[in-house]
Amino acid sequence: MNSIQIKQRIHDYIDQANERFLMLVNEMIDADKKQDWWDDLDPNIQASIDRAIAQSEQGKGRPHYEVMSEIRAKHQK
Repeated sequence: MNSIQIKQRIHDYIDQANERFLMLVNEMIDADKKQDWWDDLDPNIQASIDRAIAQSEQGKGRPHYEVMSEIRAKHQK
């Protein structure tokens, strides 16, 4: 069965479907449209974030509050 035949079969079925089935199909459409923002990121950015997470898990890096304190001190002179 090719995609045109499948589409026609689905159209025919939907025309006769009850409300419960239509609601289920509608939920499937909504779920399919929702994409994870991660998938939309450039692969280089994904790799950079993954590296940062790995470094953090290894105890490398500094806490946000520490970095911000340093920046504030530097720029408030």
